[in-house]
Amino acid sequence: MRFISRFVSLLVVVVVSLTFPSEAQSIDVGGLDGRIEIGGDVMIAEAVNPDTQIDDVLRTDSNVVFQPSQKKIYIGSGKKGDVWVKADLVNSSQTDMRGNVVIRFPYLQVVEAYIADQDGVLHTGRAGAAVARDGIAIPDPFPAFDVDIPAEETRTLYLRVHSETIVVLTMWFHSSADYQYWSQWSIAFYAMMLGVICTFTAYAFSIARSSRHRAYQFYFAFCIAATLYMAFSTGVGKSFLWPNSEFSTMRLVDMLQGSVTALAGLFIASFLDLRTRWPAFDLAIKVMVTFAALSGFYTYLPDAAQGPVYMTATVLIPLSVLIGVWVLHHRGVHGAGAVLIAWSPCILATIWLYSRMFELTPYLEINHYIVPLGLCFTVLQFSWAISNRIREAEASAVTDPLTGLFNRRQLDSTMDRSGQRTEPPCAAVLAIDLDGFKEINDTHGHEAGDAVLRIVGQRLSKLSLGHAKSFRTGGDEFIVLYSEQDGRSQIQAFGNNCIARINRPILFGSEVLFVGASVGIAFVQTDAEFATGIQRADAALYRAKREGKGVVRIYDERQPPIGNENFRPAVVSR
Repeated sequence: MRFISRFVSLLVVVVVSLTFPSEAQSIDVGGLDGRIEIGGDVMIAEAVNPDTQIDDVLRTDSNVVFQPSQKKIYIGSGKKGDVWVKADLVNSSQTDMRGNVVIRFPYLQVVEAYIADQDGVLHTGRAGAAVARDGIAIPDPFPAFDVDIPAEETRTLYLRVHSETIVVLTMWFHSSADYQYWSQWSIAFYAMMLGVICTFTAYAFSIARSSRHRAYQFYFAFCIAATLYMAFSTGVGKSFLWPNSEFSTMRLVDMLQGSVTALAGLFIASFLDLRTRWPAFDLAIKVMVTFAALSGFYTYLPDAAQGPVYMTATVLIPLSVLIGVWVLHHRGVHGAGAVLIAWSPCILATIWLYSRMFELTPYLEINHYIVPLGLCFTVLQFSWAISNRIREAEASAVTDPLTGLFNRRQLDSTMDRSGQRTEPPCAAVLAIDLDGFKEINDTHGHEAGDAVLRIVGQRLSKLSLGHAKSFRTGGDEFIVLYSEQDGRSQIQAFGNNCIARINRPILFGSEVLFVGASVGIAFVQTDAEFATGIQRADAALYRAKREGKGVVRIYDERQPPIGNENFRPAVVSR
């Protein structure tokens, strides 16, 4: 019985609380030297006739009904009428209070503020995206109004909010000094973020202009959309770039947000070559980005469909793309890791921000800046991924794919630039040819031969590190440009060391393979000798092959040539 009695009592309390909602509390701002969030302590009237004026609201028989907001952040739709806000601001201190009421949501079309006391009502000004700079109360990216409250008195604040799209009221009261600091810092931060994105947009333009790769063109378009989105979504564009515009910023932001998502998806699909690597995911991305691009028109849909469409486009689709890229990364797809790192902060910032609107996450001051930060990081990381891809492409053009050494093309380029001193001075040229390589190919197959070449390339690369450059010029033939100005004995010792390293056994499966090497050396005194240095090293190599193999021979003009002194290794690709 006691349990039943307590349950009934609790049920009565709940019913009474729901039937008679508590009145919003007065907001005491006396002696405030910082800022406080006031959204949870205001009264809200929804779906008010747009023709309603402040006098109509103040009438005793007014049909404008205020209800406690009950949440720190009010979210609603303005399509069915205006939203009115009422807040009692109390100055309990013995000094006059001068402060600012700020709505940290720059997309509201028109916000009108009124201050009421026992003597009447004062119209303090208008703000919003559809208000020209000349008629705005305070030139700020966010709707802001001056509020003066005499010592030990109360003032009632009325706000009329008009918007054709979503209405989000994140309301704060700042002391005048805190507002000046916060406003200047916010504008500087947003301007800096906008400048960063503009810089990378210029970089993207240069890449897209020099390359016809579709991924780079999508990236350029993505940067343009991100720049416009940053300018409109932060209110910086309205405040400084087009202050006298009178159009719905929110509609444009919705379209730009959908465009950013769509272009990012197209860039990711093209950059990772999903058409080849994962056709099903490529098709899914194209369907999703089409939906995201069209989602900017969600405000023209029925009210019941607006929320699901908006959340799908802004959260579910980007999250789905992120999950797909994560799968690709774990499959070892090259570049997926960089895209995953680039896309994650932007998505997580968006999810965190929307969760805050529904009070699922705590308030942090950085909440107002995480989306611009995430977007800037995404743009930067995409740029890094593209730059890395371009460097890899440039490196592959001058690199032998089997051994990882420089190829013949890079050797020829080095020879062409030698007279300009763009390369370190060459002290000697070493021509290296493998001994017994043909037998390995004939006996064990070309896979074994490739393994031998790969290991030899690794050994030469380690041996040459710091004082030489190694090149694979053809089949089993290599060139080493020795750059250190060492004595001839040290360079000859280096050649012998090359033979010793190459002679080490090579494990191929369960078999142990052996291959030797012969080395020819030509010393270079001047840049003019560099062009002929390779020919002379080849001549010395030919002598080493004729005189027993596995030895080092130095080119000597006094010795008669053996064979063709103008011999150069043939270019063989395998």
